[in-house]
Amino acid sequence: MTGLDENELLDAKQIHDEFGLSPSRLSELYRDRAATGCPEPDTVEGRRRRWKRGTIGPFLTAHRAAKTAQSPARPGLPAGPRDRLLSTSEVARALGHKRTVTLLGWLQTRPGYFPEPDVTETTDGGRLRRSWYLGTITDWIDQRPGPGNTRPKTPRTRAAAPADDGDPQELLDTKQAAPILGYSSHLELNRAIARGILPELARPDDIRRSERGLTSNRYKRRRIAALAHARAHVPTSAELGERRTEAALHALRTAADPATVTVEALAESHPGHGSTTAWKKSIDEARTALQTH
Repeated sequence: MTGLDENELLDAKQIHDEFGLSPSRLSELYRDRAATGCPEPDTVEGRRRRWKRGTIGPFLTAHRAAKTAQSPARPGLPAGPRDRLLSTSEVARALGHKRTVTLLGWLQTRPGYFPEPDVTETTDGGRLRRSWYLGTITDWIDQRPGPGNTRPKTPRTRAAAPADDGDPQELLDTKQAAPILGYSSHLELNRAIARGILPELARPDDIRRSERGLTSNRYKRRRIAALAHARAHVPTSAELGERRTEAALHALRTAADPATVTVEALAESHPGHGSTTAWKKSIDEARTALQTH
């Protein structure tokens, strides 16, 4: 979630901005609530329904988890259990690409957009072999923000990006931060944050509330500039994985309380190093490594 107040009331548009659920889909879930389990609104004003963040958020999380756990067949994807491993070429074909170069390009130039391999091996010939679980690809297809590349095919008018040499402490809203980070709109940026693609921004520096009751997250310019720089100088996915694991190991060894080693804390200290899922995997690997030594 991008907000912090569990009791804050959200209307359909705010739910769309924060959770990526369209108003029409929300209406369907509510209409069929006897089957979907969609909770009743916390307030109703005329035709305007509003839910508390703490009401709608857990429901959407559980609903999506139950939906992906079913792993229904999808065009292009092979049948099998969720833990079936797929090669790079199999994943590329399943996504409609004849060559693997597009998929590998996502890993190198758009960290966090596409899931990192579940298994990485080096062949006897020194070649890197990447594999993904069928469930990983299934979940990504369900959550991807569009039918393909999220960048618009036609030019859009973007808000002017503030200069990188401005006041490092200046607070930027997501409309100002989006073009700096390469997103076409603040809605696209908000969706990336809500889906864990940018865990560096999970915790805003400030939250402003408008007269209409809408909230707006603000981030210090230095954080946005550091993340933009990191995204522009991306190492290979294997190097990123090594860096995350090293960072997690160091944090666990030096922390007074291991519970304080969180995805958000590590991502903020190491911007551009991967998604929430990737960081969770690295932290788990680091904990396992420490327990076996």
